Amino acid sequence: MLSETSYSQYKINSLINILGIAAGFVLVLLRGSLPGLVVEIALFTLSLILLVRAADVFTDMAVIVGERLGLSKLNTGILIIAIGTSAPELFSSISAAMQNQPEMVVGNVIGTVIANCLLGIGIAAIVAKQPLEVHREVLSTQMSVFLAAVLITSFGFFDGVLGRLEGGILLVVLGFYLRYNIVYANDATIELPDEMHEPVNNKQPMALMTGLLVINLVCLFLSGDFVVSSLSNGADLLGLSSAKLATSLLAIGTSIPEIATAIMLVRKNNTDSLFGEIIGSNIFDYLGIFGVIALFKPIEMSGALLNYLLIFAVASYALLYVVMNDRKIQSLEGVALLALFAGFLIQLTNL
Repeated sequence: MLSETSYSQYKINSLINILGIAAGFVLVLLRGSLPGLVVEIALFTLSLILLVRAADVFTDMAVIVGERLGLSKLNTGILIIAIGTSAPELFSSISAAMQNQPEMVVGNVIGTVIANCLLGIGIAAIVAKQPLEVHREVLSTQMSVFLAAVLITSFGFFDGVLGRLEGGILLVVLGFYLRYNIVYANDATIELPDEMHEPVNNKQPMALMTGLLVINLVCLFLSGDFVVSSLSNGADLLGLSSAKLATSLLAIGTSIPEIATAIMLVRKNNTDSLFGEIIGSNIFDYLGIFGVIALFKPIEMSGALLNYLLIFAVASYALLYVVMNDRKIQSLEGVALLALFAGFLIQLTNL
């Protein structure tokens, strides 16, 4: 997966991430000394970039460490490719929950899922040289689990609180889903992206790879904290809703790994991994992020924004299933998905 030169590059990237975190602390210290909005915009932009960069290094190191510990490359790759690209929204959501910002948690997670479905797959369908082929497994299993995740979360928020019971149910479903993928990963017919098949360079010390993994994990936590605080303070300065900003700016930003990976996969004509990555990431966002946070701290939210997000999440799933039903997604259907996402953002601002 990684060559000698790329290990050096990952060391450099990790050092850059550390310097970025240091710059974030400097910006925090400058609050009150410089114009507030300038500081918050700079901190949000910096921390969002750091979230994506740290997630990239963390994901690759997790794959390598897993393989060095004896885990199957297929098992590690299939699970990491979806869960790893969800790292930005995971850590930003955890930070939002710790800062008692439940509306930002909901807006970030559901907004990211909607962006993945409409923006990610829409762009992939447009840049593809031919219609995207949908494997039967995607429709029968992946979309079924995705639907279950959407419905459990929607019913859980019916009383305005996604509580510990619902969080536990979501995590149980996630456990069955992961187990299924681990078992199914033994099927040799599943193909991963090309870079997943490249041999691991075993000359590198385990301590180095583990160190890079831990460093970037810390960067993920800190950058997640920065992005939430900057978004919250910026919303106060602008007189806007932090939940709306989380649903739009933060959700699109944390969708960048999924969208970038989707474009890479479609260029390699690897549509099975494309849908596995996008839908798998959505499943993890619902089951994993909502499940973990709700289990430890119930997520309370009600009102027009919550209803809008839940309804649009169901509608996005339904539209995605419809365009997938003939097992091909045409470029024109990709344009329709993008148009719906634009409509989602416009209506969001009018709430």
